[in-house]
Amino acid sequence: MRNYLHDFIIDNKRRPTEAEVGQLMKVVAMSEPGRAKSEAHVKRIRSAAEYGSMGGQKKIPIELNDTAMKVNDLLRKKISHKDIALILDINVRTVGNIIRKRSLPRTKDMILNYKVTKWGL
Repeated sequence: MRNYLHDFIIDNKRRPTEAEVGQLMKVVAMSEPGRAKSEAHVKRIRSAAEYGSMGGQKKIPIELNDTAMKVNDLLRKKISHKDIALILDINVRTVGNIIRKRSLPRTKDMILNYKVTKWGL
């Protein structure tokens, strides 16, 4: 496969603009429409469809402690890490650790011990 950007730089003695890169990409896509995909590429596409943005990890329903439940609810309401830390009176780094460790935010069906309160949180 040819490197169209490298060819452009050699021919024009300059780097292409963003619009020119877009045109080059369009030309490449039009010139190779029926190109066969490798098996690894197809596997990645199927994996992404099945697991979403979890990076190959399946999201399994888990139990969350009270703090993690509160962080999850606040994250689903689009509140920032700093504000969550202020609301719950914990460190911003702790909020980040909870989010990373528990793969938050999670939907209701991805939490085993989810209980609906009278406020709907």
